[in-house]
Amino acid sequence: MSEPVRILIVHSDPKISTSVKEMLADEGHQVRACRGSDCGMRSLEEALYHFVLLDATLPPEDQLDLMEYITECCPSTLVIHVSWHAMLKSAVEALHAEAPETDGRGAVSLEAMKRTINRLSQNIKGQNREKEDRRKALIMAKDLQEANLRLLELDRKKDSCLAVATHELRTPITILKGYIRLLRGESVGKLNKRQKHLLDESNRNCDRLLGLVNSMLDRSRLESEIVDIHFQRRPYTETVKQVVSQMQHHIDENGLTVKTEFPGEEILVPYDKNAIEQALINLISNAVKFTPAPGEITIRCEQKNGAVVTEVIDTGVGIEPDEIPKVFDEFNRVGKHHGRRKGAGLGLSICKKIIRAHKGDIWVESHVNGGSRFSFSLPMDAKAPACPLH
Repeated sequence: MSEPVRILIVHSDPKISTSVKEMLADEGHQVRACRGSDCGMRSLEEALYHFVLLDATLPPEDQLDLMEYITECCPSTLVIHVSWHAMLKSAVEALHAEAPETDGRGAVSLEAMKRTINRLSQNIKGQNREKEDRRKALIMAKDLQEANLRLLELDRKKDSCLAVATHELRTPITILKGYIRLLRGESVGKLNKRQKHLLDESNRNCDRLLGLVNSMLDRSRLESEIVDIHFQRRPYTETVKQVVSQMQHHIDENGLTVKTEFPGEEILVPYDKNAIEQALINLISNAVKFTPAPGEITIRCEQKNGAVVTEVIDTGVGIEPDEIPKVFDEFNRVGKHHGRRKGAGLGLSICKKIIRAHKGDIWVESHVNGGSRFSFSLPMDAKAPACPLH
């Protein structure tokens, strides 16, 4: 139901204004009459009126005071000066500069005034609906903004709690690994074959848990931007070779071979050494995890389109086509169709964050039972972002 048009009649003689009030009320308008400008100003303080019918016989100073008040405090209210001798002596500005209908002699009858008010009321109601819609939209936007701020704060607290929890977990895991190493070295007594096997399994699971904790810490640091990327132009293939050397034992232990393909000359690239080492370790670990023995992993570097492109290629189980678009998403466990669910699904998402922080790009090509090729590019010039090369 639409809001009624509110009309205030400011008169000098209530007997004369009564018929006008009744006529307008019959049209469904909300009408109030008051005597004198002081009463009119008090009424305007109490409520908003769309029209003020101002008695032209009021003293000029009273009319002026009321007009000044309306101009300052109620600029959207329309004012019509009227004479109660059945004729309107003048009609001042109306909405959209529409003037009341006249009787041909320049005067306006009460009936014409009623029709004019009704016509202008439709415009006012339309404007009110628009204002109300805008008001509701602003309230909704404010509510959404407040909800978003609350969610951001909750997310920050969640990340902070996660960072503390994972950091605290790393210490007891490291202590456990120390005890296992001590027992495995038979420092406290000889072990039989069964005991050695159980200690080896315990050590492997500690390594797995420690890797999970480290991944969560890496994610937390990247999300909170605790770790800054420090660019320094340095030899790139040298870093890749160092990572491959570090991972060699892990590769051999899983019955795999590794092959490297590097350009003849060293490539100088601006990058953060620690961050890129982490990305390479994650990619190679992922290749080892999903490549059954006896398989092969190839690490290749080349310059291409103003960037250095690094590829980690395996002969493993590959990735299902529907998983490829989600492969770099957080907590997405690649290889679940092959019964491989190790890890938290953070390694590849961390790689993506690191490469994007270098203004580079990362992508994957894979076929089920045909292996996978993970590639990433780093711009030769750190000031200009590298274009996607895939």
